[in-house]
Amino acid sequence: MDKIKPILTSWLDELDSFEFPDYEKFPDIELYMDQVINYLQRELRVLQTSSLDHVITSSMVNNYVKGKVVSAPISKKYNKEHLALINETCSLKQVLSIAEIKQILDSEYKDTPKSEAFNSFKVLCKDEFKKAIDFTNEKLANISDDNDIEALTKLALELSITANAYITIAKRILYYNKKYTDMKEIKAELAEKNND
Repeated sequence: MDKIKPILTSWLDELDSFEFPDYEKFPDIELYMDQVINYLQRELRVLQTSSLDHVITSSMVNNYVKGKVVSAPISKKYNKEHLALINETCSLKQVLSIAEIKQILDSEYKDTPKSEAFNSFKVLCKDEFKKAIDFTNEKLANISDDNDIEALTKLALELSITANAYITIAKRILYYNKKYTDMKEIKAELAEKNND
């Protein structure tokens, strides 16, 4: 039987060397859906959590377009901007709803050049993955048996609870931001009606 801990450690090393490409390094040519899927499956392979997991599918991309997270393709082709938004959405979809992702992307890309916004996201991802990988490696170092299922499961539980705590806080921040924005818009509409 394979030893679990070395396999995890090897995958963590691979994850540590992963980073999203610079915006400028996305293909210069526009891609059809099947090309987008092939490209992203290859680029994001390390983010798969199991052999059955698909990081991206055409249905996912279509849902991102329907949810207005990603603009519709132009003549059925996707450009750099589409690829950046799809990459970012793929990363965030594990923890946020499409509406919450849209809220973030609308803010992030509002007054910032697309390349700058995506490259900032890329750096933030690299930094946060690094912290999580270092924390996990430190915990793995304290597990002496490479196949200690109980200790590995406890570590998975700890990481899950930590992730859930951060997700809960992130979702609450987005909730308050939306509530504040909606209230501001309502007040502006009321003020406009009162001025008429």
